[in-house]
Amino acid sequence: MRQMKTPDDFDSLVSEAIIELASDDINKGAECLVEIARLWAKAGLPQNSFNNIRKYIIEEAIERTDALFIKTKVEIAERALREKRTGSNIILN
Repeated sequence: MRQMKTPDDFDSLVSEAIIELASDDINKGAECLVEIARLWAKAGLPQNSFNNIRKYIIEEAIERTDALFIKTKVEIAERALREKRTGSNIILN
């Protein structure tokens, strides 16, 4: 996990997630989203607000590209990353 020292570091991570998803590099984009989720949890912020930033990132990526099915691809990549980390299949809504 990256060291976040300033708000600009976090903004950079969000921008990287958008760019990676827009360029159809779903795995790197999903890794950025997972990293953002970990930072969010570490900061004690509510999951609802994370869901909002996740939605924003995906919608921005969709606006910047004509790549198809970004949201579905992200969900699959996030699921794979969770399974790799925990060794179990967890279904989230």
